[in-house]
Amino acid sequence: MIDFTTVLVILAVVLFLGVFAIIGLVCLRWLYGRYAQQASGLTGDLGGKIANSNPLMIKAVIIGFLTLMMLIPTALVHDLMQERHSLYRSVLHETDQEWGQEQTLAAPILVIPYTTETRITDSNGKDRIIAGQDKLVVLPDQLKLDSDLTHDFRERSIYKSLVYTADIKGSANFRLDPPPIKNLQKIHYDQAYIAIALTDNSGIGSSPAVRVNGKKLELMPGTGLQTPYLVSGFSAKLDPSQDLTDFSVQFDTSLRGSRNIRAIPLGMNTQINISADWPHPSFRQFLPKSRDITNDSFNATWEVSHLSRNYPQVFRASDDINLGEIIAEAQLFEPVSHYGTSIRAAKYGIMFVALTYLMLLVFEFTRGIRLHLVQYLLVGVSLSVFYLILLTLSEHISFSLSYSLAAAVTVISIASYITAATKGRTNGLAIGFLLSALYGFLYSILQMEDYALTMGSGLLLIVLLAMMYMTRNLNKGSILDPVLDKEDLAADTPQQVMET
Repeated sequence: MIDFTTVLVILAVVLFLGVFAIIGLVCLRWLYGRYAQQASGLTGDLGGKIANSNPLMIKAVIIGFLTLMMLIPTALVHDLMQERHSLYRSVLHETDQEWGQEQTLAAPILVIPYTTETRITDSNGKDRIIAGQDKLVVLPDQLKLDSDLTHDFRERSIYKSLVYTADIKGSANFRLDPPPIKNLQKIHYDQAYIAIALTDNSGIGSSPAVRVNGKKLELMPGTGLQTPYLVSGFSAKLDPSQDLTDFSVQFDTSLRGSRNIRAIPLGMNTQINISADWPHPSFRQFLPKSRDITNDSFNATWEVSHLSRNYPQVFRASDDINLGEIIAEAQLFEPVSHYGTSIRAAKYGIMFVALTYLMLLVFEFTRGIRLHLVQYLLVGVSLSVFYLILLTLSEHISFSLSYSLAAAVTVISIASYITAATKGRTNGLAIGFLLSALYGFLYSILQMEDYALTMGSGLLLIVLLAMMYMTRNLNKGSILDPVLDKEDLAADTPQQVMET
């Protein structure tokens, strides 16, 4: 919902700029009148040439000012695109909250509580014993994780959010070798448990399972830890008679998540496999050892040694440990959002207005036609409306088709308008051809992000060279032209020429 105050501010700015434009046009017409009076004092063809050359220069200045004025509708359309994009991101966030957020898997880990006793002497000389509690976090020796993702789209109104369901399977081997613990009173092996850490518990599917040496354990919510990446998830209490010196853990679960899935390589030697029925993956942070990407799926494998990180295999839960040093991450990447592409296209809006005005002005110079400033204004508004049509259509159909329809509407309307305004079909066809070439070039720029700057610079260079060629004869007949006819100079007195 648009704020009423914002609307008033925009209207006030437009009104102010409109008044400023009218004042500017009046001043330019007054300057033109003074200049025309001075030029009318000259006799012969020389004065006529000066008077005839002046309107074109004045019109060029006015059109330059009009080009700057067109920044207003272009900026308003750009702001509307940003607003729609922000709304789209908020819908994605809400969908993530309801379906499942980006998931980070850190599992499995062995957790063993222990107590300490610290003897201190108080101010009265008496000894006191302070009991403390902490937990040992034991990471696996060998770890293997397999994640198979199936993508889907959640729809809300006109928006779609890319989500996935992941089937997770993992196996790990543990070998407990407790480190020396200062002031240790007792390690509670009978309270040991296995923790499976996840980012978002709401994404846990039905029937997860944890097995130790093939025996299924009863699951409990939470991990009982406050270490980053280990806060949420679920756990399974070990049998008090379980031998912790050497045992294996297997687990499997189904996870719902959105776009990204990550796995932390906790083992001394870790192998992580992530596959999905999505053809556009993006791998971040720690790159996979191998990957296979096809037209409709991908598969990636990471092999990580504990030597690649800085935290030990056994640490206390109270220690400041950064488990996020190395993370295997795969993103179900949407190559180009239609909002992002539309915003990028709108950034070229003022360039399109300037190039179109320049083409029309050159047509006036070279083809002897005359266009009113109001006609220039309507052409500029039509160019701005192109981005509004593009945004509207791209929310319902593919971007390529939206771009084609919006460009076709704009080119046909402007070409028809120029044909009617100049009473010449050739002029309209020429403008239509040039606009079609510009829109085709812009589409190429939008599709090739890596070479957008190169292609944009090339476009400006080509247009500049074309305009230089078309305007190469503009100075013929000017009083400064060295090839001016001698009869023209002879028709005026030396005093008049010097005054000129």
